[in-house]
Amino acid sequence: MRREPELGGSGAPDTGAPGPPTTVPHASSATGSLALSLALLPGAGHLALGQRRRGLTLFAVAALLTAVLVFRWDAFREAWSRGGVDGWIAARFLVVALAACIAASVLDARRSLASRHLPVSRMQAASAGRSPLRMAFRRFGANSLAMAAVYVIAGLYLLAALAPILAPYDPAAIENVLETRYLAPSAEHLFGTDEFGRDLFSRAVYGARVSLSVGLLAVIMAVTIGTIYGSAAGFFGGWIDNVLMRLVDVIIAFPTFFLMLMLVGVFEANLIVLVLILGLTSWTGTARFIRGEILSLKEREFIESARAIGLPSRLIIVRHLIPNAMAPVLVSAALMVGGMIGAEAGLSFLGIGIRPPTPSWGNMLSQGQDALLVAWWVALFPGLLLAITILSFNLLADGLRDALDPKTLMRKYV
Repeated sequence: MRREPELGGSGAPDTGAPGPPTTVPHASSATGSLALSLALLPGAGHLALGQRRRGLTLFAVAALLTAVLVFRWDAFREAWSRGGVDGWIAARFLVVALAACIAASVLDARRSLASRHLPVSRMQAASAGRSPLRMAFRRFGANSLAMAAVYVIAGLYLLAALAPILAPYDPAAIENVLETRYLAPSAEHLFGTDEFGRDLFSRAVYGARVSLSVGLLAVIMAVTIGTIYGSAAGFFGGWIDNVLMRLVDVIIAFPTFFLMLMLVGVFEANLIVLVLILGLTSWTGTARFIRGEILSLKEREFIESARAIGLPSRLIIVRHLIPNAMAPVLVSAALMVGGMIGAEAGLSFLGIGIRPPTPSWGNMLSQGQDALLVAWWVALFPGLLLAITILSFNLLADGLRDALDPKTLMRKYV
């Protein structure tokens, strides 16, 4: 008796081969038009298309920027017209950021809606969903602590960028000290005042610019130097590797903190000097990371193929080796940013980093240590900001490690 072939959901025999191009399910044309019209309100178009997280993120950013523009309108106008270089940059940054948020919402909502109308084969849809980069983003997005850290870090950098607009007072202004010193936190002074009557919230906002800038710029310098140095040592090997790595061993032999103390004592500490000192004393770990990864990668088949077709060494390093060796470096860089911010705060706390009246979280802590029994808020708020920032970068590093190393994710279920 002849048996009829089993039918799939579409009524056609299920042969296992890739099916014909199909159209991804999409909203009706009315819903699409509504989504595009709502896209002018950042995040509304994504919410209409069912992209909840992206829509809420865009809406929150736009709402925050709009609130700053509305509630700090006088400060914005002052910064726009007569705010000096810092105010000029902050005012333009606010306008550009708000415009970019609206434009990104419109363009991304339009792209998402258009992609739902494109015919996509089953094989193409499956391969797009399993791409390594997409899977890494998906794993990172599933980590709630890492995503919370990203939002906190972005908020802190936004706070620092808009400091001339957000700060209600001049951070260095000293007026009637007898009447304004050591005022407790209130609606007029959110973080209270210090011994000279200066507003601590304004000083904390401006101090964020120093601490966050030092941490980020020093890590960029350290990662750049370490990547170039370690790539050369690992790729060329032989006596070049021996000479370069022995130099690294000599630098590591000096205690890093005491080396920084010596350099700060020789040169007058300011923002640029601190960035150079921290960056030039912290690249050795990145160099060793990169060297180890390249030593294992340069024997792989794809590198041998690149050599066989006559690709120059510099292109092999830049196009193939460094991109494949950057995963552990990114994790290390996220940890280094928190460490750099802590190092700057430690130097400023000891009085050899950023010196008053320029505010930084470190020297604010130093000024508050003598007033803990009288005015606890002087040291509490900069200490909390410092702890939250370092914790956020540590959580970000953990999220990057889990997202970029699939073995870490697999071990959770084994």
